[in-house]
Amino acid sequence: MSNFMMNMISWILLLLVILTLYLIDKINHLAKMYEAPKPETEPSLPDFGAEIPGDLLFSGLEGKKLWDAMNGKQVEGFDATLIEALRPHYEPILREHITASFKDGIEDALGGTENHMPSSTRKISTARGHIQSWLPPQHLGSVYRSALEFAGSYCENPDPEVLLRLKQTVDSVVDMLYQRVGITNEVPFSEFLFEEMPVAQPDPASDDAMLALTDDSGSSEVLGDGLLENSDTREPTPEELAQGLEHVQAYEDQQRQEVAAETVEAVMHPDALTHSDAAPLEAKPV
Repeated sequence: MSNFMMNMISWILLLLVILTLYLIDKINHLAKMYEAPKPETEPSLPDFGAEIPGDLLFSGLEGKKLWDAMNGKQVEGFDATLIEALRPHYEPILREHITASFKDGIEDALGGTENHMPSSTRKISTARGHIQSWLPPQHLGSVYRSALEFAGSYCENPDPEVLLRLKQTVDSVVDMLYQRVGITNEVPFSEFLFEEMPVAQPDPASDDAMLALTDDSGSSEVLGDGLLENSDTREPTPEELAQGLEHVQAYEDQQRQEVAAETVEAVMHPDALTHSDAAPLEAKPV
């Protein structure tokens, strides 16, 4: 066989080996890209005890990111053109967060809790689930301290000037928050936050509180069964009154009998008794 033929066969064999290796590598690559289909599973029933999902209307905007977006700051991954459409839906969240901070101050004042800075983050429920709200802590602190003073020192010593100052503080803080998010505050918060005077609930009375609670002068605050007003003397019952009248009547009858007997004896023996040695009559007890 000539050299030419030997060279041709060698080249052909080499090409076949290269082609075989290429095909094997290609098959392995395709096998790695292939994923077996997952077995079909039956749809699970809804879990009514599970937590309500977040408000999908805000597309994941929560907490500080939501506040920044409403303030006009650029938030990564969120379309800024949707902010204006979200403002009407954000107003109830803002109002609820401020109102809840004011109520915290009222409850802490009535419960005797020490003054503390309210949390700037709060979970707010909406019609579509819930959302995490964030507000500047310095503004919430002003609202909280106003409520604390309103339910504390103001309730103990009401002063119209103090009430006016507290209302102006809350309204100014609320107006500032609404202006920063570009929403108009239609109703001043002082019109409904300070609507009623908070009153601490007294402890329930015990079972033996039916007795009168009197001071040094004997004036009664709570009258019990048979207790005379403004005194410490118990009013007698009808049975006790009837029994007392019987004793009085018997005592008077006995006195009349003794007087009659002494009169008869004085008539029959006028010298038996003298003014000097006459012993005083003693009333016999009944």
